[in-house]
Amino acid sequence: MGLGARPNHLPRSRCLAAAVYSVLLSLAGSAVAADAPSAPPASSNSSIPPGSASRTLGLAGAPNFRDIGGYATVDGHHVRWNRVYRSSELSHLTADDAQKVDALDLASVLDLRTANEREASPSAWLHPPGDIYQSPKETLAPVMHLILDDAGSADGARMGMIKFYAEMPDMYRSEYAAMFRRVAAGDLPILVHCTAGKDRTGVAVAVLMTSIGVSRNLVIEDYQLTERLGPAPTDAGKRAAAAPSDAKTQDTLAHLPEESRRALGRAAPEYIQAALDSIDREYGSSDAYLEHGLGLSKTEITAVRAALVE
Repeated sequence: MGLGARPNHLPRSRCLAAAVYSVLLSLAGSAVAADAPSAPPASSNSSIPPGSASRTLGLAGAPNFRDIGGYATVDGHHVRWNRVYRSSELSHLTADDAQKVDALDLASVLDLRTANEREASPSAWLHPPGDIYQSPKETLAPVMHLILDDAGSADGARMGMIKFYAEMPDMYRSEYAAMFRRVAAGDLPILVHCTAGKDRTGVAVAVLMTSIGVSRNLVIEDYQLTERLGPAPTDAGKRAAAAPSDAKTQDTLAHLPEESRRALGRAAPEYIQAALDSIDREYGSSDAYLEHGLGLSKTEITAVRAALVE
């Protein structure tokens, strides 16, 4: 797959409502349509899927925290390591986890969670980065209702997710523009995260990788890693009961068949494909989306590629 060699880390210098989402991911199972992208061996941790160990930090409290470096671009270059990280929420970091994250010397963070999610699950920073962008959205209730309207069957749940993904490029324009502008300005390394690191983060990273020339196949493979690195199904019932979501959402989730919940928790290729296809359909190309959808200048678009591709 043509990954570049990975250097050592640089020296220090409510996706869905938080608890509900943990349950959905725990039900997703291990079925993945494509293998994880290969990367140079850097860990023997048998709990990490083969081929993905070197891009994870091995965090006990955020196993889906990983580097997107090393992927080949269609023109023969590679994404730089230690520039962009993606993750789930950081509220469960252990003391050792927090030290590892601190050592990355993050310049900026894009927190795509809602205000409700951030209040329910504050990030456990050792030293908070100086620049933390927070999504202005207050709650995910409207999104949850959109997804769950027809989720009484697995097909309905799947279609709800596809609909959500198709709307995310426009729904999160301001947040994604903030990410691109930080990269263009050189505010790196940057961490992009939401609650599970799957939906909102998945689309953000997919758009970013596509914009710098990573093939769609590799973009989809990176997206699917979330399903393999997600949290184990521990104490799921208690997490669901504590979820910061409204009564209607709670009642709907409580009565969903397992097949529907599994569909909601999947990192299915058709989900991320729906987001990328909607960009092509509405804007014509990734570059047109950056320029006309996100309002980036050509200079900024060029700067993003220069910052992330070697």
